[in-house]
Amino acid sequence: MPDTYRVARLPIRLRGFIEPDTTSQFEGYVEPGDYIVLEEKRDFPTPGTHFARLEMPTLGALDTWICVRWHTQQYAKLLNLEKPPPVARLAFTTEPLAVDEERLTALLAAFVPYRYELDEARYPWVLPGIRLPLAPPAVNNCCTFVEALTVKAFADANGTAFEWDPRRHRQMMIASSEDYFSPVTAAVESGMAIAAPSPDVPPHPWTLIQGWRNQWRSGHTFLVVDHHAATDKVLLLESNSAYGLDGVGYRGIGNLRDKGIKPPAKWWNLPDVWTWRRVCSTYLFRQQAWLKVRNRVLSGLESPAR
Repeated sequence: MPDTYRVARLPIRLRGFIEPDTTSQFEGYVEPGDYIVLEEKRDFPTPGTHFARLEMPTLGALDTWICVRWHTQQYAKLLNLEKPPPVARLAFTTEPLAVDEERLTALLAAFVPYRYELDEARYPWVLPGIRLPLAPPAVNNCCTFVEALTVKAFADANGTAFEWDPRRHRQMMIASSEDYFSPVTAAVESGMAIAAPSPDVPPHPWTLIQGWRNQWRSGHTFLVVDHHAATDKVLLLESNSAYGLDGVGYRGIGNLRDKGIKPPAKWWNLPDVWTWRRVCSTYLFRQQAWLKVRNRVLSGLESPAR
């Protein structure tokens, strides 16, 4: 039997409740999309009523009950989906502009003192082709962190073969409503990355993701250092003010200044590290780009190519 998981597919926004009963406390709205089903109750609390408890990271309790069906009225569709196979790991040994992972990890030390600041973000260094506000103070946000780290690494490794300019910077800042996934576009068009096969495929090591909780509100730019296929856990590297972070660090693990640059051994066994399915349930609208990073060892899942 193939390994499957249960999802609820919502074509419309539905109300979420703390109990499988529409007379119980209202928790918030569940937006259209696919959500992991944690539990089901059929013919409850009355005959002909079907409830499902969904993994709902955007709500305080991380889950909520929705009414799937009431007699002949169907509000959501329940499906058994096969777990996707892990993506083939690309070595990028012959890709133009590819960089060794140590280029990125060596730069992470500069972000250790950084704290999160949405509106007054600063950069630790100059980037080619653009003028930027520099630290101190050591503060940044999700977009500026990803741009500072990736562009510095690829520019240092490739010199003038790698081009960056104000237009690319504006893409990283999502300065236009014409492309809500412009950080992904910038990474691909600049040659730093290749486009992922789809938004839903499990991420490749060193994936840049632009995600939105709603269309188009509550956006976030972050990196997936790696994906552990057996547990579905993802090692998320980001600048954030949530999930135990105030600055740059690994989601569910902690800030670089507290936990260090190297993630814990077997980080995929830690309870607060997110799964890829949870990422997808949180950022309903997302795109990903696979950065051309070779000789990867940071996550502990690979050995460098020889």
